[in-house]
Amino acid sequence: AACQVNSPFILAAKFVLEQPGITFDKAMVLCGGPDWPTSVFTGILRLSCVQMLIGSIPVVAVILPCVLLGAALTQSHRPGWEAIGTLFTLLSLGGQLGVSIGFAVVIDRASIVHAAAISALPRDDAVAALDEERATFAQAWRDCSDWRAPGSVPFLARAVLVVSAAASLLACQITVLVPCFVRVAVSDRFDEPPIVGNPLNMVSGVGGYPVLGCGALSLGTFAAYRHWLARLTKEHVQNEKEQEQYGRGIGRPTEPCRVEDPCEGESPPSCASAPLSSANQSVKPKDESAHAHAYIADGLEAAHVVDAHASVDPLAYCEPT
Repeated sequence: AACQVNSPFILAAKFVLEQPGITFDKAMVLCGGPDWPTSVFTGILRLSCVQMLIGSIPVVAVILPCVLLGAALTQSHRPGWEAIGTLFTLLSLGGQLGVSIGFAVVIDRASIVHAAAISALPRDDAVAALDEERATFAQAWRDCSDWRAPGSVPFLARAVLVVSAAASLLACQITVLVPCFVRVAVSDRFDEPPIVGNPLNMVSGVGGYPVLGCGALSLGTFAAYRHWLARLTKEHVQNEKEQEQYGRGIGRPTEPCRVEDPCEGESPPSCASAPLSSANQSVKPKDESAHAHAYIADGLEAAHVVDAHASVDPLAYCEPT
């Protein structure tokens, strides 16, 4: 589900990757596609590992400028290396942009040229059910977090979220107005100044620790708000499911109406013609035949055979007259 295997985007990538041989389109998908989803997706499809590795070789041209950029940054204290680092930065950005554009072009072309074949690809039912469940949860999340809906978000929850936002904004303003941290470079050693083996040595000035405190307050209050909202959303979704089930008649509570039998404890001949008491005359059994049928509380049908001399089945369901 995390790979979104039923989305049109991934289905088009699936169609390209399942083509035989090692093609330019397949190499663009392997090199320019999202790293984790593409790699996991090839395993889900059980594609040839050898072909996937060979098709991924061109990614070296994209990775190499990034590696050289890191090496140049470690030498930035030497003359001329800063300009070299800038050059490698441009090459890295160009390589990433190039494969991304190539990937988008390949997917777009496959979606247009092979639209019928892609639409005919089978969908994963389990993933589709999970996607629907997530969509329902996302909609419920939006409903529960809508401040415009009366009573949706209580005052305390709103106050917590406002405090989180205010603390975050305050931290940003402090970093602009006063010095907060010591400037360090990638080439600085951890055991030498200004770090000297302790990361807290980078905190300096009057604003360093206040910024850290505001950041911690912002993250903590925001996490608390999200935890409360997630629990509220789950309860909302559960209530919606229960209402939907009751609307379909599933799990609807039913209670039997028990009518006292005036013949209880008496012999059949002596009470064969005994009338119902006044308390029992306000209800009418659904079926007084010799073989009455009743529905028990869990909705299952059961046949209750009534004695011919009994006027009322004590377990029969009844309705008010």
